[in-house]
Amino acid sequence: MKVVMRVLLALGIVLLAYISWRSIQGPIDFNAEVARRDQAVIQRLVDIRTAQIAFRAQTGSYTASFDTLISFVKEGKIATLVKSGDLSEAQLEDGMTEEKAMKIIRTGDEKAIKAAGLWDESKNAPQLVRDSIFTPAVEVLYPNRTSFNIDDLRYVPFANGAQFEMGVGSLVTASGYPIQVFEAKVPYSVYLADLDQKLLNQKIQEVLDRPGNKYPGMQVGSLEVANNNAGNWE
Repeated sequence: MKVVMRVLLALGIVLLAYISWRSIQGPIDFNAEVARRDQAVIQRLVDIRTAQIAFRAQTGSYTASFDTLISFVKEGKIATLVKSGDLSEAQLEDGMTEEKAMKIIRTGDEKAIKAAGLWDESKNAPQLVRDSIFTPAVEVLYPNRTSFNIDDLRYVPFANGAQFEMGVGSLVTASGYPIQVFEAKVPYSVYLADLDQKLLNQKIQEVLDRPGNKYPGMQVGSLEVANNNAGNWE
């Protein structure tokens, strides 16, 4: 009987020790996994922002469609200006501007170019070169990302195929200036759903308890405030 009691006591001590260890280690493991997943989600949101900014630069507006955004990155071209040569101080003082110079140079009339003093004899070519090179958007926006799959842009990491919420809109600044805005976001409950529910609920509640109507998840841009496309982690 004493042996049995000793065994049960030992098991109880081991169990209490484990429970105590888990009460400390559990939150540590949870926070480490949250940090790992947060980084993956942040990177995807940054990639979405990069594509949206480039898309707006070409079309004049953001898009709420991932199909449209992905198609732009896969099939679109982005112009890169190749610039060579500059006007001299003397030319600038005489009233020559780059706009005037390029207008003359683009005529292709060598005689007129030389008459305007815009011919470089050492190169036997016009003094200024301003050309646009069109490069696939994916190469410009995501250089050196060999493993990058643009088709994954819509999907939330660790979320079993769930997609980011994305929308566009317009706001009026305090000075009365209208601006276009976009946002992309995902709640913690989507990409942390398989983790400890008690700790997850605590994390969500901590955000909700903060002043300022904070979003319990990761978000870039905003449809409610003009934030220059900032992420809520920045």
